[in-house]
Amino acid sequence: MTPTPYEPYEAPTSDSVLLSFDGRVLEVFGYVDAARYHLREEPRLEFKSGRFRRLTIVVRSGRHHTMPYDANRLPGLHAMADLVARSVAENRRL
Repeated sequence: MTPTPYEPYEAPTSDSVLLSFDGRVLEVFGYVDAARYHLREEPRLEFKSGRFRRLTIVVRSGRHHTMPYDANRLPGLHAMADLVARSVAENRRL
């Protein structure tokens, strides 16, 4: 099933952190309570691999949110990054 703006896509980064995207808002639950990033902020997900794996959510203004991720969760996180990127690009066209 392909996620749509009406079907939230969820991807855990670890056992204690969950990312959720509903097509308009990217939310982080569990790392520092909760955080929300709207499409108008143009969020993007960046990955750093190696000994200290980190996922960083960066928005247009330069604000960012960094958290560790488990290597086995990477496929779902890459799918989340692609979905967010496509939604940001589509939102720019509107």
